Amino acid sequence: MRLYFAPGCPYAQRTRALLAALNEAFDAVEIDLSNKPPEFLAKSPTGAVPMLEDGDFVLFESAVVNEYLAEKFAWKDAYAPDVKQRARERLAMRRFDDVLVPLFFRALKDDGAVEANKSWEKELAYFADVVRESKPRSLLGFHVATHWVRMKWVKPSSPLVMAMQRAAGTFLDAAAALPEVVHTLPDREATTKAILTRFG
Repeated sequence: MRLYFAPGCPYAQRTRALLAALNEAFDAVEIDLSNKPPEFLAKSPTGAVPMLEDGDFVLFESAVVNEYLAEKFAWKDAYAPDVKQRARERLAMRRFDDVLVPLFFRALKDDGAVEANKSWEKELAYFADVVRESKPRSLLGFHVATHWVRMKWVKPSSPLVMAMQRAAGTFLDAAAALPEVVHTLPDREATTKAILTRFG
């Protein structure tokens, strides 16, 4: 297997951390996102990382890649045993990416964005309810940990981050402390600077 990644990318880190947890060997190919090589772009419909090559099979989008790997290697801890909770975990991952992560980046420019639109409170309440029944060492845990670390690095005083800490901090902190997450973290100073340059 070959994994294309960028060191600072939280989405690619999800897959690197999972592969470490699965103890599966893979070839890591680092991509400069500001100068993507033509051979990478020829294989990737999105030009984004992570991208996984498994023989002649190519897959992208971190949540899909990680679910594929969990199924391929029969990882029993990927999801909760209960079918309804598994569905809730999948939904929580999608809503985390679609609502909470974009809101955090908007708030780097304007904390008022968090205060002005309180619809995220329902999203966070749902997320907190789901993780009360979930294990940090799971696909959900690896999914949220990489962004959570960056959120706390960049702006721990953000109203959104503080609300997330109160609502689901036990789960989020435990997921962020998983050895495979810690081991695959990028340089804190460089990553924080890059995020603030792009979004701040």
